[in-house]
Amino acid sequence: MHFLGPLFLLLEYLAFSNSSTWNFEHPATLYAWEGACVWIPCRYTIPGYGMVLENLTVYQNYVFDDKTKGYNGTILYESTKSQMPVSPERVKFLGDNKSNCTLRIHPVKAQDNGQLGLRMTSKSGKWMEKIVLNVSNSPKLEVSPKEVNVTEDDPVTMTCQVISSYPEYQTLSWLKDGIPMTEQETLQREQKILKLTLPKVTKQMRGKYHCQARNDVGSATSEVVLQVHYAPEPSRVQIFSSPAKEGTSVKLTCISQANPPPTNYTWYHNSNEVWRGTDETFEIPQVRLRHAGNYYCIAQNSIGRGHVDQDAELDVQYSPKEVTMVIQNPTPIREGDNVTLFCNYNSSNPSVTRYEWSPHGSWKELVPGVLRIQKVAWNAMPFTCAACNLWCSWAQPVSLQVQYAPRDVKVLWIGPRSEIHSGHAVLLRCNFSSSRPTDVHFFWKKNGIFLKEGRELSFGSISPEDAGSYSCVVSNSIGQSTSEALVLPVLYAPRRLRVSISPKDSVMEGKKAVLTCESDANPPISHYTWFDWNNQNLHHDHQKLRLDPVKVQHSGAYWCQGGNRLGVDRSPPSTLTVYYSPQTISRRVALGLGLCLVILFLAFLGVRFQGSWKRIQSQQGPQENSSGQSFFVRNNKIRRAPLPEGPQSLGCYNPMVEDSISYATLRFPVGETDPPRIGDAGTPEVHRPSLNRDNTVTYSVVQKPRVGDYENVIPDVPEDDGIHYSELVHLGLGERPLRQEGVEYVTLKH
Repeated sequence: MHFLGPLFLLLEYLAFSNSSTWNFEHPATLYAWEGACVWIPCRYTIPGYGMVLENLTVYQNYVFDDKTKGYNGTILYESTKSQMPVSPERVKFLGDNKSNCTLRIHPVKAQDNGQLGLRMTSKSGKWMEKIVLNVSNSPKLEVSPKEVNVTEDDPVTMTCQVISSYPEYQTLSWLKDGIPMTEQETLQREQKILKLTLPKVTKQMRGKYHCQARNDVGSATSEVVLQVHYAPEPSRVQIFSSPAKEGTSVKLTCISQANPPPTNYTWYHNSNEVWRGTDETFEIPQVRLRHAGNYYCIAQNSIGRGHVDQDAELDVQYSPKEVTMVIQNPTPIREGDNVTLFCNYNSSNPSVTRYEWSPHGSWKELVPGVLRIQKVAWNAMPFTCAACNLWCSWAQPVSLQVQYAPRDVKVLWIGPRSEIHSGHAVLLRCNFSSSRPTDVHFFWKKNGIFLKEGRELSFGSISPEDAGSYSCVVSNSIGQSTSEALVLPVLYAPRRLRVSISPKDSVMEGKKAVLTCESDANPPISHYTWFDWNNQNLHHDHQKLRLDPVKVQHSGAYWCQGGNRLGVDRSPPSTLTVYYSPQTISRRVALGLGLCLVILFLAFLGVRFQGSWKRIQSQQGPQENSSGQSFFVRNNKIRRAPLPEGPQSLGCYNPMVEDSISYATLRFPVGETDPPRIGDAGTPEVHRPSLNRDNTVTYSVVQKPRVGDYENVIPDVPEDDGIHYSELVHLGLGERPLRQEGVEYVTLKH
């Protein structure tokens, strides 16, 4: 089956379907043969702006049904707006719903021959577009023989004949390995036959030959395989791998070209036959020195026996043999001595190029094979060396037998296993891990000072004074070693408590005083309690009592009490003295003087207030009455004492200035014809006689609010703080008083 692209299509002409509704561009007729792949390019235009394709059905050899007013035929492809496309896998729609209607059919079948119909619908209408598809059988070629097997130097003829072609073939040629051949070809066009004759075949002529025919649609090829039989060519040996390490596996391969392949191989080592077989490989499982030398082989097949082209040398290599290590120092070696080692070997292939030493260290070789160890360690491991070429051979390890002072000296706490309390029995033992020589002596130290000799140190009844740092010393003829110190703790209840005061017992007020409860206890005190000179618990549970800042009231005696899990103890009292600072003394003196000045100032204000009261009383006079009107008068910057409330007073306040409510008392004199007023209790109020015989002046007291004296009067200039007075003039029958300077008048309607 062939897959053909656009180059394999024959486009007779392009049909342009022009109508008032739909426009198409596509090949009117396409030529293809069975099994090919057909690609049908197609473009379309739907009438109307923004219209898209909704349904597409591809028919094969369709007909129109007058009864149903529809089309019948084999459906190759169908796609609707409401469902996914349903079609065989060989038919694919490669277009879209706007302008592309390209189709692909793969493979093309004989029954596809005829006309294809593209039934397309959209909201603007329907359309059936016709495309002619011409399917024929392949343009076949026949070659003979299909496969040719000849012996070298024999002749051969290959024939190629065109069985069918539509349209007629134009060229017919032979190719070898894709390259056209121009010699020894005979073309018989009437019989549509092309012969290729090779009079004397060589092995270079073996390979694949192709007959190719071409027409306007495309090309077709047919293949012939030519096999040339010949005797094995001169052989050569390939070794995997050489040089080979002794003891490894070695494989030798005999390489010789032949057709048919060789069936027998004969192997030779240093001209001596060593093996015969049918395999081209000769394997030595474990190569030895005796296997070294030259190897060659001879191959044979049914045509004949080959010859030797070249042999190969097998080089067998091995690591150095009989490697030994020698210590130069004959006397016993002590820790810290310098030691010289020699590394020797017997033979090696290839030659020794380097030496290795174990264990590794910071030392260096004096010369290759000679190692000097500086300050050998007490625990030096056995040494060994290796002589190396491509591989290394190691000598047997040799122990240096280094002598050293006792190691890992430590103090063992034998008993008791639990914590040590004062009065317990305690046993310590000195121990070590190794020593060379093994004859040793033991000594004890407390806090670095020699204590006694012997391996064990015992306490029948230990006391707090026995607590300390204990170490032991172990010595031999090489030297001595001291253990790490063992801290021997002795637990006991608190004792010797006392209170210390910092920075000193006498402190100026405002400074800081720190009282510390000092003690001797093991384990340390876990809880503290502080008391003052009255034995009052200060409810402070820390070791330090901080007074910051300290006050005079803090003066007195303090004592503390401390306890751990073994007991409780208390300290004797310590006295803290706090004295006044110079600032406090100055402040107290200033306070006394200030009180005296305040008293004098208040007396002065009293005298001034009394004089102001008298002055206000003298400035009030009679006012003129007038029928039908009253005036509200505000006297600027004149202070008047408030009058006591009479029986006919009313209290008023301004709700707009509620934060500082001002009250005014309005007094209206009672005329001879006015009826008496009823009080809160329902009884007539008693009239107070007027200060003036004509009963024309009434006083009111107004407290100055924060935003102005009254709602309708705003002062032009700032006024005095305190109480402001106003006069309410009830105009009567008498003469109108003269206008006073410094008085603001407001008309009051009533």
